[in-house]
Amino acid sequence: MAQATLPATTGEKYRVECVRWMTDFNPDLFVTFVFNRGIGMDEAQVALEKFHGHLDRKLIGRAFLRRPEKRTNYIATIEKPDTNIHIHALFKMTGIQKLRFCLIADGIWESMVKGGNLDIQAVHNAEGVADYITKELRPQTSDRLLLPRHREVSSSR
Repeated sequence: MAQATLPATTGEKYRVECVRWMTDFNPDLFVTFVFNRGIGMDEAQVALEKFHGHLDRKLIGRAFLRRPEKRTNYIATIEKPDTNIHIHALFKMTGIQKLRFCLIADGIWESMVKGGNLDIQAVHNAEGVADYITKELRPQTSDRLLLPRHREVSSSR
């Protein structure tokens, strides 16, 4: 009988817990945000937050900030900040939001990030995509883990 391998280091344990958390999030879409230019992590995070605001305004309407329960949610990670920075995000949304996301997301991103592009894929294996987007995530790189501000605020209450 094969023995399950347990994570040996704190970094591996952290990553295993992140994969479990992201899998339990049960995402609908796996989106890669590509900048195709050198920018810092702070600027990348601001761009994702701005994209998310534009997206929810189109999906929910002008009052999206006052309706956090209707907003789309994501868990994202910044990858390769020193060479080819990009963001992997797992989005959770309703069926109609998912359809509309696929129709409008490219236009929003292209208007914000000249030369940038998106790769949008449906999630068929949540654990697999969670494993993929956490490949560089460790406690010492936890600043690369991004949540929408409305989730950070509501989860701290």
